[in-house]
Amino acid sequence: MPAPSFMGIYPADSVQEVHSSLPLDPLGPGAADLLAGDVEFRLHYLLQEAKKFMVHGKRTTLMPEDIEHAMEALNIEPVIVPPRPLPQAPFLAVPVPSGTSGAQQQLYTVVDDEIDFATYLKEPLPPALANSAGVKWKAHWLAVEGVQPAIPENPAPSSRAGPSRLPAPTTGAASLRPSAKQHLTTELQLYFSRLTAALIPTLAQLPNLPGNSTPSAPQYSFPDAERHRLAALASVRSDAAVAGILAYLVRWVAESINKTLMGATGTIGCLVDVVEAILDNDVLFVEPYLHQFLGPLLSILLTVPLGPHPPPSGMTPTTIELRTRAADVLAKLVTLYANGYPGLVPRLLSTFKKALTSSPFPSPLGSDYPPAGRYEGAVLGIGACGAHAVREAIWGTNGDGLRSINDLIGLLYPGEGRRNKAPLVRATMRALQQLTTPKPEGATVPPPDSAEVAEVFGPHFVRAFEKRPWQAQELMRLRKGSNGDAAAVQADAAGEEDEEMEEVQA
Repeated sequence: MPAPSFMGIYPADSVQEVHSSLPLDPLGPGAADLLAGDVEFRLHYLLQEAKKFMVHGKRTTLMPEDIEHAMEALNIEPVIVPPRPLPQAPFLAVPVPSGTSGAQQQLYTVVDDEIDFATYLKEPLPPALANSAGVKWKAHWLAVEGVQPAIPENPAPSSRAGPSRLPAPTTGAASLRPSAKQHLTTELQLYFSRLTAALIPTLAQLPNLPGNSTPSAPQYSFPDAERHRLAALASVRSDAAVAGILAYLVRWVAESINKTLMGATGTIGCLVDVVEAILDNDVLFVEPYLHQFLGPLLSILLTVPLGPHPPPSGMTPTTIELRTRAADVLAKLVTLYANGYPGLVPRLLSTFKKALTSSPFPSPLGSDYPPAGRYEGAVLGIGACGAHAVREAIWGTNGDGLRSINDLIGLLYPGEGRRNKAPLVRATMRALQQLTTPKPEGATVPPPDSAEVAEVFGPHFVRAFEKRPWQAQELMRLRKGSNGDAAAVQADAAGEEDEEMEEVQA
């Protein structure tokens, strides 16, 4: 299938030239066209934001300052900042004789200065280039005869073992960069500070939230921290004022999730609620920030280990509940924007299939069994991509994909215990619900034959199908229908071959 062609102002040859200058893997077919289209979209969006500053400045000419202000508002750090004002090269008049009359004409040209490289390389870098985000290289000794030298480039011995505790998500005015404080009004800064402080309760208040309350607490009790959090979520879900701080709120959510992946699961759950509230707000224009949401959600689904270790007793929510919650938010994101971005679901499905088909790896925490969280999250993520993704990545051909998951369960959960096998089995059955019709009210279905289920799908799914007889019956019917369709196709093909042979003989 040929790669899609994109008509625009940014050529794909520029992407190829940049790629050839960097030590990267070869680009696939059509990748340069896709990247060129993405670059052109971001250029259009940057110019659109710069035009707003031009209009507010009551001008009809776009200035370089408008581009700089737009990059600061979009939280884009320029690689090289040119000096202001830009230097103007002087023109030198060179006399040129014309004809035999002796008259001379003046030809104006720019003089090219001669640069002494030995002197130029010794000079310090310009301030803008020295403070830019460009890559800098500096050679230093990592170790000398097995001993790491005590130089500023190497970590101190006290910090090599890692931090003593995980950094907490930053809330309040401290999470705003100085450039943001210059562009946001005092009211929006105060709104951002109050909002971020209320969206994440402190670790001391997390056990008192609904669902985590102690047995002695009265039922349906809402402490002040939970009431403030619900009010902040309602503000994010419905207020139009969030549009003024949307770029900073999205960056804060993404950075906070990355900081707390091994922190309290309650904090991660609160941040997932913020992502869902942003998607529910119909006033906000969220499409430019989709890529900033995908990374944190995929991290929650596929990161191992997730949450504190060792996990405290009675930890709420559990890791499988947290991954299920992230999968629900990802499903909402796919439902809203998959039609506008055709490449969204294939990219997600490719990532989840790669995680599901990867070989089990030893536990990073020293456990006897390989970690299963990545595979549970991969199955939940495939279910969030829709029924077509479930049919392709989990069901397979006539249900053969369930046999692969059954073999994977045997590797991840050795032994006869069934309790630990429940998360991956439940995630698989939850995804398979999209392939079956809902159960009619009042319908009674006999339990399936355990021997047939074990033979077709694997012994680890027997108990799950016994608890869901309607789903088992629908999946068996789907498998038999697929086999019937395949047999009919083969019969039609054989009939066509016989007819062709008869025509040839005639």
